[in-house]
Amino acid sequence: MTPSAPTPHSAARHYLNLPQARTVTTSQVRAAANALHTTVEQQAMMCLSGPPGTGKTFTLHTLIAQHPHWQTLSLLVRPQARPEDLRARLYRALQLPGTAPKNPGICDDLIRHALHHPPRLLAIDEAHQLSASCLEYLRFLHEDTHTRLAVLLLASDHRIKALRAQPVLTSRVHTWHHFQSLTEPELLTTLPAFHPQWHDTDPQLITTLNTAWAHGNFRRWAALTHRLASLAHRTGRRPLHDAHPLLKQLQPRPTTRP
Repeated sequence: MTPSAPTPHSAARHYLNLPQARTVTTSQVRAAANALHTTVEQQAMMCLSGPPGTGKTFTLHTLIAQHPHWQTLSLLVRPQARPEDLRARLYRALQLPGTAPKNPGICDDLIRHALHHPPRLLAIDEAHQLSASCLEYLRFLHEDTHTRLAVLLLASDHRIKALRAQPVLTSRVHTWHHFQSLTEPELLTTLPAFHPQWHDTDPQLITTLNTAWAHGNFRRWAALTHRLASLAHRTGRRPLHDAHPLLKQLQPRPTTRP
């Protein structure tokens, strides 16, 4: 994987608001972007899954910022949300006047009318928390002949089985796209582009940290970068030369994978 130049127009927020962090477009991000482009064009349904911390949500927010014409409605649902909760969240996201009508039929008519023009992308993070009735409600909105809607569901690997087990989705999701943890060769090109902290770091040290603790999980790498940048700011010492003192401070224990 070869990272491209950082994208200056990304509005996505880096983990821990890491200063000097830059957005790096990796091959995985490009593959997810291509799949999402197709989903939006075809007004289809897509599921993006992957281990926690691999960058699913950050990638989504980056792509939304780069494509404002998608008219994205981005929702984070609470566990076991009911259709009325999802209905009210959609009503607010569409910036419809006042509060959502209590009558479901009236509320749905207003939502359907708003979803007719312009075409929209509905992106739902933590979608594995949706109840079966909420998924049925999404199917209702997506298949309504009056609406023009693409749907993106984000879910963690350990919960993706719950979504795949839903009959309402299995035949309707056009693309099941999977995000993977970064490999060590990928990290050696991505990390220096991501943050100046890694510009002069010995590749073997990066390999040691990845094998012992980070395991290709970019959220862990961002947290580690934040720690090292704070240490460098306090002590003026940079770059890192020995991984072992740092590994002793990290939690969870180095042998525990994410």
